[in-house]
Amino acid sequence: MIRHSTNKKNSTKIMAKFIDLRCDFGFKYCMSDPIIMMSFLNAILDGDEETITDVSFENVEMPRETEDQRGVIFDLLCTTDKGDTILIEMQNSCQKFFKTRANYYVYKLLDSKIGKGLVWKDMKEDISKIIGIFIMGETMAGIDSVITRTAECDLDTGELFWDRHRKYFVNLQKFKLDGSDITMKDLWLYSFKNLGNMENIDPSVYEKADEGLLKLIERAKVGALSKKEYAMYEASLKRLADEIDMEEHGFERGVEEGKHNESLRIATDMKKKGFDFALIHELTNVSLDVIERL
Repeated sequence: MIRHSTNKKNSTKIMAKFIDLRCDFGFKYCMSDPIIMMSFLNAILDGDEETITDVSFENVEMPRETEDQRGVIFDLLCTTDKGDTILIEMQNSCQKFFKTRANYYVYKLLDSKIGKGLVWKDMKEDISKIIGIFIMGETMAGIDSVITRTAECDLDTGELFWDRHRKYFVNLQKFKLDGSDITMKDLWLYSFKNLGNMENIDPSVYEKADEGLLKLIERAKVGALSKKEYAMYEASLKRLADEIDMEEHGFERGVEEGKHNESLRIATDMKKKGFDFALIHELTNVSLDVIERL
């Protein structure tokens, strides 16, 4: 359906005609447009929320109120026509306790909605919703579906207990485009995953795309960037490539360490059973000096 180039993902030289949405510059530059953002949100939230007809972008920085508190800087933050707050984060590298961080972001926004000195009995209505959308370039533990939706539920009945917050974890690595019955959600996920590698976009996309996605395709043309924007984009791509390289090297190191630890375990067990040191070395590749010290 969509043709794209086969550039190496760790190359910083810009070859494709379209901006990579996964890098910081590309994400913020392309998505900081109300029409584009509405298209994306309505695609991701389809079936869960009413159609969003307007969004306004908010200040992404929430400074700490006291010295011992942590401040927060979101990637993108917007408010819908219904007053709901939506934060959108792009996360390319695996991060320890990412679910905790996601919750921290949501509850930080919750705290901002509840003013100091609030008297609960004086509230006329509940706070507006807070929705967190976390787009992940790498698969993280316990997030195995393309989109994992979470909310506060009754553990016994499974029913929604409190509907004022919800989180969406978008796992780009798990997404594969099915050639049949392609939806706007499919097109958006494909764009986030592959746009930066595309040389051409199949004409059929234009038939299915709404106003927002069409505007994204136009805005994401690398050739339309100014010299300053191009330099910022190139630097952002390099940071993305460095993140990916660090992930790969970290994984490789983890595999090697795991193999080494397993060899030590086997060598220790063989030594306890009285095997000859030369045979242990031959079978485990653990040095004779190390075997002696085990």
